[in-house]
Amino acid sequence: MTPDVSVLIVTYNSGPHIEACLTALEEALLRVRGEILVYDNASKDDTVARARSFPSVRVVEGCDNLGFAAACNRLGALSSGRYLWFLNPDTRVDSRAVDELLRVASQHPQAHLFGAKTITPDGRTVTASAQGEMSIWSLTCFASGLSTILAGRRGADPESLPGWDRTTTRHVPMLSGGALMISRHAWARLGGFDERYFMYAEDADLCARACREGFKPLYVASAVVEHEVGASSSAGGKLVLLHRGKVTYVRTLWSPLRAWVGTRLLIVGVALRSAAARLGVFPDRHGRSLGDAWTEAWRRRTEWRRGW
Repeated sequence: MTPDVSVLIVTYNSGPHIEACLTALEEALLRVRGEILVYDNASKDDTVARARSFPSVRVVEGCDNLGFAAACNRLGALSSGRYLWFLNPDTRVDSRAVDELLRVASQHPQAHLFGAKTITPDGRTVTASAQGEMSIWSLTCFASGLSTILAGRRGADPESLPGWDRTTTRHVPMLSGGALMISRHAWARLGGFDERYFMYAEDADLCARACREGFKPLYVASAVVEHEVGASSSAGGKLVLLHRGKVTYVRTLWSPLRAWVGTRLLIVGVALRSAAARLGVFPDRHGRSLGDAWTEAWRRRTEWRRGW
């Protein structure tokens, strides 16, 4: 019988997290027909051995690190569920999360893409689990520093969807790939993730293409997933990868002129934050200093300013 959902997890040196992730996931799948597949991107720790200790989990061991998008596509081709749920290995799903996603999917079949509400281990809502679409205006706010100085303010920080506390279910332009469910129909129609993205922004690209096809991504507030945000990369390294993904996004989906402007705005925004970070006056949106992270991102700008 066809599974209701295929849960697809890409791992890379995820040994400290994968057992807790799979334990919570198996409990969440008790009431639905589901399958769990793990693709390991050539981890150097004991991730594969820990994942194989779960008899119900199918583990595929890669020879090289393909990156997130390509590994997800491999899993998608191997899966058989009506829905594909991409889940980060450093997550712990609520016992009702799968039930809620499938329930809402049955009520909103036109959406085709569904995102869970993500919270940190200390209970804070992760606003990046659902965001507004990147635009010239949002990048102008980034380049000028407004999106940080006036974080969460309408007009100054549009990508954060100001005025919405993530406690209600609603259609959004972008859902995070860390807990993203998509119908088999939409997955086939879109051709999966764009493998030009090694890591970061492949989810934004998928959602943007989905919206162009008439699908309506839906954030599901009742489906809760705990996520140790950033567990797989250092702050500076994450910023390098994140901006490389963003540059790839604008160059892939925007016109050449618009992409040129967007890339320059990203470069200016990183330069501004690097200078301010060295002075210790530019905290992130939660009030914590990013220290040398922005300086590292600026120093390594040749790695990301042309995208992947």
